[in-house]
Amino acid sequence: MPRVRFRPHQAILIAAVVAFIGALPIVFGPDLPSGGVLSDQSGAHTPVRWLFLPVLLIPVVVFVYVLRSGTDADAEGLTVRAVFGQRRIPWSHMRELSADPRGRGVALLTDGNAVTLPSVRAADLPTLVSASGKAVEVADDQ
Repeated sequence: MPRVRFRPHQAILIAAVVAFIGALPIVFGPDLPSGGVLSDQSGAHTPVRWLFLPVLLIPVVVFVYVLRSGTDADAEGLTVRAVFGQRRIPWSHMRELSADPRGRGVALLTDGNAVTLPSVRAADLPTLVSASGKAVEVADDQ
């Protein structure tokens, strides 16, 4: 089976762009009437409110997160991608795939650690397992 990819919904990219554009007037908008904090050494007010510049970083971080994070599955194993790196987990190192109480996919490893799988929901677990190319056994609790 070819590689299966799980990514955050791409509509979040549009929301991040809209949030970035919406934050521009906060940072580069008209000057505030209060003096003191926003005035430079000459007493004139600066056009950029440096205090609010971190507001622009939030939509940028969300944009990068959506582009970068996710889970890929193929016959060899899983690749879990985060904003600052990725981790390759072979199928042989996984003991179980399950969902946490919030419905997110979790890989329980043979060493006892658990890895949350970005963008994988409980309903996606059969698709994820089928990417391994092996038969899936379903436990019957009756």
